[in-house]
Amino acid sequence: MSAIVNKEQLIDVLKDVSKIVELKSDTGSVIISEYGARILGVFIGKLQNPFWIANNPREAIVNRDWRIGGNRLWISPERNFFYKKPDSFEDWFCPVQLDPGDWKITHSDAKSVILEEDVELEDFKNKTKIGFSLSRRVSLQETSVKGLSCIRLRVRDALIARNGVKEGVNLWSITQVRPGKAGTVIVPVNPRAKPVHYFGAIPKNRLKVSRDHVSFKIDGMAVYKLGVMPEDMLNPGCSSIMYYAEYGKNEVFLISMRTLMAPESQDECLDVAKADPQGPKGCVQSYNSGPDLCFGELELHFKPAVKVKNNWISYADYDIEVLAGNRGGVLKILRKYIPKPFLFKG
Repeated sequence: MSAIVNKEQLIDVLKDVSKIVELKSDTGSVIISEYGARILGVFIGKLQNPFWIANNPREAIVNRDWRIGGNRLWISPERNFFYKKPDSFEDWFCPVQLDPGDWKITHSDAKSVILEEDVELEDFKNKTKIGFSLSRRVSLQETSVKGLSCIRLRVRDALIARNGVKEGVNLWSITQVRPGKAGTVIVPVNPRAKPVHYFGAIPKNRLKVSRDHVSFKIDGMAVYKLGVMPEDMLNPGCSSIMYYAEYGKNEVFLISMRTLMAPESQDECLDVAKADPQGPKGCVQSYNSGPDLCFGELELHFKPAVKVKNNWISYADYDIEVLAGNRGGVLKILRKYIPKPFLFKG
């Protein structure tokens, strides 16, 4: 089955296997599924969906597979909850009770949706079980950018953790994107930034460190993971990550995720690197998959949950912005943030 890139096809595939909500604006619409609490598509006019979607999402849902695509909420640190053998980083799996979980739409209207679920997860590193209450509120924000089409979402993810928290937990947001011509993740940074190589050394033909940004190639052809430390962000507690890709002459996209609720130091970063668990940690990450699935990821980690009496509580607000238009118009906006962006050739 070929990739699903248009709204009508996506809705048709999902209509009898998951409840969906469509948020609408004059610019376009956003499709959100109850299954997995996913933001599955951002559709601007007749343009393609820049988010990655599984080739057969219906089959993935029927099989309760997490690999459906879009934007999702996960919980960090990955070592504790996703590796059955955390000390050696072996036996990775996705806890089905977290993703897809058992999310329910508890409210929706033309501009927003709220989803909630309760889940128990095992912390394999500390050999404890933790009960979580999780929620997501996704709101469509009115916005405009001269010369381009734009959709902006404000997301609030939240958790309450009960019992069994030994080393801290934090919220983690991931957006899966489709590779395209010149597919490049861009992270604005301070001078002399030192990226974190999470799964091993990222080769030079996939990573470029410039004075004011880090560029990472997204082509879905080899597994690598980039991290950027909070100490290298432009402002403490403020994280941003962007993705530039071209799918056609007038189908050029710039996707960004931004938050003011990011870790400010290594002490507030909980997700350790598999390649060097004792080394530096990132508050922004980006993943490039292998050709079996062929996607990229934009990832934000947030401040650790705070203990309040017997519970651990956290919430995080962040924006997802999708800009689309011709190459010149999109590059003009990108250059407002990064005057001379390095883009990998597609």
